[in-house]
Parts: sequence; C-alpha cells; structure tokens
Amino acid sequence: MTDQDLKKLSRRDLLEMLIEQSKEVSELREKLNEAEASLKSREIKVNEAGSIAEAALQLNGVFEAAQAACQQYTDNICQLSQRQEEICTRIEAESEAKAKKILEEAQKKSEEMEHHTKVQCDEMVKRAKAESKAYWDAVSEKLELFYEEHNGLRDMLAVLTSRGNKE
Repeated sequence: MTDQDLKKLSRRDLLEMLIEQSKEVSELREKLNEAEASLKSREIKVNEAGSIAEAALQLNGVFEAAQAACQQYTDNICQLSQRQEEICTRIEAESEAKAKKILEEAQKKSEEMEHHTKVQCDEMVKRAKAESKAYWDAVSEKLELFYEEHNGLRDMLAVLTSRGNKE
C-alpha cells in the first residue's frame, strides 16, 4: 500500500490493520525466537561436535603417544632379550671351554696316575719276584743241606719206594 491509500482508510480499518500487523509481528517474533533457539541449539551441537572432534584429536594424540610408548617398550624388550641371549651364548661357550679344559686336565692327571701306578706295580712285582726268588733260594739251600745231612734218609726212602713198587 502506498501513503495515499493509507490516508484514505478509516480509523477502524487502520486499527484493524495495526492489530493484524501486531499479530503478525508477534508470530514473527515467536518464529524468530524459535529460529534463534534452534540456531543456538545447532551452535551448541556444532560446538560440541567441534569439542568432540578436538577431543578425538587429543585422544588420537594420546593413543599415538601410547602406541609410541608401547612400541618403545616392545623394542626395549627385544633388545634386552637379544642382549640376554648373547650373554647366555657367551656364558655357555665359556662354560663349555672350562668343562673341556677340566676334562683335559682330569684325563691328563688320570694318565699320569695310571703311569705312576703302573711303575709302582712293576716295582712291586720286581721286588716280589726278587723276594720270592731269594726265599726259594734260601729254602732250596736249606733243603739241600737237610738232604745232605740226612743222606741216609735218601737210601731209606729209595728202599721204601722200591718195596712199595714191588708189592
């Protein structure tokens, strides 16, 4: 409507128009309030979404740090295990070398003891033979003396044995 059309209207028409516009303004204000509330709600959701996204990013950082710590821990365990294995291998080699040396020393000592024992045994056998020969020689000599001293016995023995053979 133009200004001239408005001037031609009566008061009553103008009041009705004003009331109508008032109602329309009220409705528009309600719609505006609803729109603002909706907008505010969306902003909160967007802000929350932003916060959630930021939180997710921060959690990702935490997870990445945790993953890195886990990887570092795993690497350290692997290194320690490898070192331990190297130490065990070295100790095992040293132990085998010591055992071999001890066995060689024991074998050498055993051979020396066996040789020493053999020498002692040979000497004991020689002494025993010499002693038995000396003893036998002494006994033989005594028997010869006894036999010579008792020459008559020989004759008696000869007679006795010849009689026993005849009978």
